[in-house]
Amino acid sequence: MFRTPITAVLFDLDNTLIDRSQAFEKLFGHWYDTLPTTDRPPDRDAFVSRMAKYGIGYAPIPDIYREMLDLWLGSFPSVDAAVEAHFRAMPEMVGLHPKTRAMLKRFRNKGVTVGVVTNGGTETQWGKLRKTGIADMVTACVVSEEFGVWKPDPAIFERALALIGAEAGSTVFVGDNAEHDILGATGVGMRTAWMSLGRKWEIEPERPDYVLNAVWEAEDIVAF
Repeated sequence: MFRTPITAVLFDLDNTLIDRSQAFEKLFGHWYDTLPTTDRPPDRDAFVSRMAKYGIGYAPIPDIYREMLDLWLGSFPSVDAAVEAHFRAMPEMVGLHPKTRAMLKRFRNKGVTVGVVTNGGTETQWGKLRKTGIADMVTACVVSEEFGVWKPDPAIFERALALIGAEAGSTVFVGDNAEHDILGATGVGMRTAWMSLGRKWEIEPERPDYVLNAVWEAEDIVAF
């Protein structure tokens, strides 16, 4: 049993506060409907399903589009052009679940300090944060490219704690990546809540303090 109540929350962004898999599905559906039809795969659903599966993983974006160009040579003129288009379009594909929005509003109304720590490019991640309204509902957002350090480096977590004015021991970090989020946050003394997304925890003997099926379950572990 923890002696110190949780009074602050730091969240990861992709596949934690927002559904990256759903955004990928929407994006590749958009590509199918709008890009040149030369060499386009005949089955829309099969194409979207194959490409959208990467939304829950951590494959490099260029590798994803190399596969797409193998399937659909006429879609983009090059991998570089595809990657540029991906990062430009992605913020428009994300959404915020009503229950997640309601949780963030309740945290704010009840004085729970909240922040976001996300790995990724500055323009794309800030685009997602603004498009969903998350940026307006939290105290601070730290984006790895902008800060110059990526999770699981302790410095990015410590920066976020400083920005929201919270102590590590009374803060929980909520994220989906076992190494970057859970082990990284544990390393600076935060408690951790892992978004399982239907997966089994595989890094032993370390374990998260909590396992969540949905991000709004984080509300149940915070002291009001």
